[in-house]
Amino acid sequence: MNQRTSPGMMWTIRKGFWNWLAKFKYRGNKPAHFPVPVDDPQRIGTVPLSSVTPAIPINNIMVADRVPSDEAQPLKKLFYGFQLLMYRLLPAMQPGLPQVDADPFAALHVAYTPGHRQLFPPPVRPPELDGSDDALLAAIAVQGPFACYVERASDGGFQWDLREIGNHEHYQGLHRLGVHVSFEVDPAAHALRPHRIESVLGVHQPNDADWSLAVRLALCTANTHVSLVRHFCWVHLAAGAALAIATRNCLPAAHPMRRLLWPHMFGTQYSNAIVTDGQMVPGGDFPDTFSLTHQGMCSLFSASYPKYRLSVIDPSADAAHRGIVDAGFDTPSQDNLQALFDVMHTHARRYVDAYYPSDKAIADDASVMAWLDALERTIPNGLHELVAKPVTPAGLARLIGGFIYMASVQHEVLGQGVWNYQLWTDRIPVRLYRDGRREPIDVYQRLINANFNLNVHRAKLMQDFSDLGLDRRAQELFTLFLRDLQLLDDALKLQPQTAWLMRPSMLDANINA
Repeated sequence: MNQRTSPGMMWTIRKGFWNWLAKFKYRGNKPAHFPVPVDDPQRIGTVPLSSVTPAIPINNIMVADRVPSDEAQPLKKLFYGFQLLMYRLLPAMQPGLPQVDADPFAALHVAYTPGHRQLFPPPVRPPELDGSDDALLAAIAVQGPFACYVERASDGGFQWDLREIGNHEHYQGLHRLGVHVSFEVDPAAHALRPHRIESVLGVHQPNDADWSLAVRLALCTANTHVSLVRHFCWVHLAAGAALAIATRNCLPAAHPMRRLLWPHMFGTQYSNAIVTDGQMVPGGDFPDTFSLTHQGMCSLFSASYPKYRLSVIDPSADAAHRGIVDAGFDTPSQDNLQALFDVMHTHARRYVDAYYPSDKAIADDASVMAWLDALERTIPNGLHELVAKPVTPAGLARLIGGFIYMASVQHEVLGQGVWNYQLWTDRIPVRLYRDGRREPIDVYQRLINANFNLNVHRAKLMQDFSDLGLDRRAQELFTLFLRDLQLLDDALKLQPQTAWLMRPSMLDANINA
């Protein structure tokens, strides 16, 4: 395709408008206030996504049929309606634009303007991006947002198995995603070492001529899967939505478990409703940024939703499922996530034990049992990976700790956590063109603004939620939770600060946008 060396006046207008819109949204987003819950006048139903947004033809993903009145924000909804209108009147994308600068810092300088930088600092560049291909892939496999993919392979080694994403429609001119990366353990370095990549390019090993291209395709695949599947399909639509709906429908406003969960699920229906449209409709962030067409994106979401497994919200259960416990290599991100989960699990265990001294106490609480039944029906593949029957206080606490972790830590890692990785497309591409050219400037600008808006100010996890406690003991438990978060934050501040390390002070209370 012929590309002009100058983008022209029309691109200047488009870029100016969409940059203004991104900055306006950033400034206008205020951290949520968590009101004391009141009983909902009517139940929230679940309906297929396609019935709420016909432009997204996905029938097997179930979403809320309405936004609760205490979450509704009419002005924001009107603004998002304006944004969707502008997708049609002044699309953010323009065919035939030049590719981004080969110098990643120059590309970032052009796209991430002084106006952006006044609101949020630019990404840092992880040092592993400037190392060899093998070192980069080995580091990415155990630290940062892509560390969730390494699992034990049937041959006894370790792998990324992301082949399924290649089954969905791609834009013409792009390499088809989908990779199987094989790793072996380097016992001397206590690290993983990639030794084989199978993809549409063929089968490659480190000394092959196209090994570097195969590595870039592997990183492009993981980059896409993290944003579309792990973050939005699984955290927002599979787990977050089910938690919020079941909690509102089954736990009365004055129920202690609703008070415990409230700051971690309030706002979810509203957030999901507006963000789904902005990202998934034709002309939205996902189909305009990544390799899959709108049809391919919908097909991927439809195929991925039923594969959700609840153990991903419990780092120890997830590590066991993936076979990476004491596997002979360091797992820095896993260790970081486990430390965060432990604080949340301890909080949930103290709280559950205060109200449920026995299995029978749980079984006798009709509201909790209805809540568990609703979650079993609505979360793909149910609760069995984390909750056994009869339900014990320990099992209930582990589930609740996992939900708090999902809404704060996991959402941060897979959403805002890509900030320091996804914008360096010289090493971690968002699209990989068969003719060797880099992403055009409109794709990169769209990527910048979408990630910029993931970092809007939200309600922080490290705040005092004791006003939600029904009695003095609950209020004291919320205070203890804040104390434990602060202690962990202080300890993590003593560690070398990296692009991937998560501290409690960095975390939001929930996934509300």
